[in-house]
Amino acid sequence: MRLINQFFAITFCILPGLFSCKIQAQNNWVSYSQKISTKDYEGHQFRLQGLVRSEIEDDSASAGLWARVDKEQGVGFFDNMGSRPIRSKEWKKYTIEGKIDTGGYQIAFGALCLYNGKFYFDDIRLDIETGKGKWKNVFTEDFENGKNELVQGIQRWNSGFNTRYRGDVVNGPGGQGNNFLVIDGNDIPNYGINNKAGKFADVNGIKLYYEIYGQGPPLVVLHGNGGSIKNATGFYPDLIKHYKVIAIDSRAQGRSTDTDKPLTYDQMAADVNSLLEQLQIDSVFIWGQSDGAILGLLLAMDYPKKVKRVLAFGANIQPDSLAVFPWAIAESEKIVKGTGSPNEKKLNQLMLDYPNIPYTKLSQIKAPVLIMSGDRDVIRPEHILKLFQNIPNSQLCIIPGATHGAAWEKKDLFLMIMYDFFNEPFKMPDTADWFKH
Repeated sequence: MRLINQFFAITFCILPGLFSCKIQAQNNWVSYSQKISTKDYEGHQFRLQGLVRSEIEDDSASAGLWARVDKEQGVGFFDNMGSRPIRSKEWKKYTIEGKIDTGGYQIAFGALCLYNGKFYFDDIRLDIETGKGKWKNVFTEDFENGKNELVQGIQRWNSGFNTRYRGDVVNGPGGQGNNFLVIDGNDIPNYGINNKAGKFADVNGIKLYYEIYGQGPPLVVLHGNGGSIKNATGFYPDLIKHYKVIAIDSRAQGRSTDTDKPLTYDQMAADVNSLLEQLQIDSVFIWGQSDGAILGLLLAMDYPKKVKRVLAFGANIQPDSLAVFPWAIAESEKIVKGTGSPNEKKLNQLMLDYPNIPYTKLSQIKAPVLIMSGDRDVIRPEHILKLFQNIPNSQLCIIPGATHGAAWEKKDLFLMIMYDFFNEPFKMPDTADWFKH
């Protein structure tokens, strides 16, 4: 389903945005910041300014300024320049303007860097309007004394720290004056945008993007609706130790392209099969999340020689309320009617129309399948159980106290179960056997 995968797909936006989410897509960013009290300034306008330039190494790398008004409960104003990332090599002044919300007790603000590169900052200042046309400077850091008063972090939650980045005050031309701050990011995880590991395959009229890491038995990782390779970033360092990981962006998602035709899961499964043919890979393990789990089941049905085992997390084989909770269906209907994005509409329409897989077809699956979900999933537990009951060689695991994102919420438990399923001999013990002797 799209809801949880929207969440994980935009985790970076959430972390620098609200700085409150504990689930991190990947340790691919850093913040250098400060804070000031907003006592006596509620309702006043403020502006954050700074000179910034970037020398990026990844396509998606960028720099930015950010400002956040903190309240005792939650946050007020927030802007992290997420829609206007700084990738220019030229020094330029950037400004964030906002209003100090009622109930705000401090403004946190600073510099933000994403992915690999060198990011330059100078003359960062925060001003508050005290009267019409009158501004008071409450913070200035020009680095001219050779020191840096900005510190790693985001000034409230335990986030924004990253030892892979280093910030140093250097002397040289550029910026204002003689000194400026350089934040250098090296060896930052860049799964999903790795130009060295990533390739495009021409399959079925599209360019299918994939990345391959590690050695060992091939493991295909398939993301959910609206997601991408990036979603499983936190898992790749572990998986690469055991498998040859083939991470794929499904068509119309991530870096993969699309056609004008409606999306179907059958077509997307055919894309994966075509890629495996091109890579000359005989058979694979599959970990599919949500829509990726649907693809895993279809691959096991339609291309049985290509599939060793399937871990299908949060799969459904029908799009109605017998399988999916009504609130999730209503959310997709709302997006289809209201979105201005043709791609977002297409992806949500896919979930409203598909899949439509007969239970009798599940019985044709020969490969071992592990059906998984959270006990508070978007997929009804009774539907999950029915999938398990209709696949001959299957195991069932419902993770307690977990949602559709249980793999992220209980990562260690999930990996333990995954390794056991993929690496150990497949078993289907039956308690009835206790009474046969």
